[in-house]
Amino acid sequence: MNLLNLDNQIFHIINSLASKSQILDLFGIFCAKYLIFILFIIYFIWWIFLSRTKPSENWPMLGKRKWLDLFSVILAVALAILINYLLSFAHFRARPFISSGVINLIGNPFSVKSFPSDHTAVVFALALAVWFYNKKLGCIFLVSSVFVGIARIFTGVHYPADIIAGSLVGLLAALVIRLIFLKIFIKK
Repeated sequence: MNLLNLDNQIFHIINSLASKSQILDLFGIFCAKYLIFILFIIYFIWWIFLSRTKPSENWPMLGKRKWLDLFSVILAVALAILINYLLSFAHFRARPFISSGVINLIGNPFSVKSFPSDHTAVVFALALAVWFYNKKLGCIFLVSSVFVGIARIFTGVHYPADIIAGSLVGLLAALVIRLIFLKIFIKK
């Protein structure tokens, strides 16, 4: 069995659960479309109330690290979007709902590009970037990111490989930004 067939089979198993339960459908639609925005709102509320007023041994040049936290999150998300954009030129794959027999719960997105998943890349970049600064909130965001990814398959807009690639792009983007920030701003 090749990977493309496995990807299609997993997609159809997850997508076949759609339209079986109104509660599951609503939860899937919420996770696929809206959870990403909720996570950003939660992050910005957390960020607004975050007060790091004392310089630390590792951050002597910054009176507050919260601006650096915000900047690193924004850069990680932006880098994930850029990488996804470049990858979409290397490999185009149409969304699953374009083929017949697919249950599409969220309508037609703006783009027919499926690979890699932008939503998943962005939410994983956000989650890992947050995790570097706040482990508890970051873990909640990482678990939520998994829900976003699975819901994108469930609602019929992405294949599992799109989600895996998007999550890897997001994690890589956050890690690259973190390593750059450690090298530039944090004394060892």
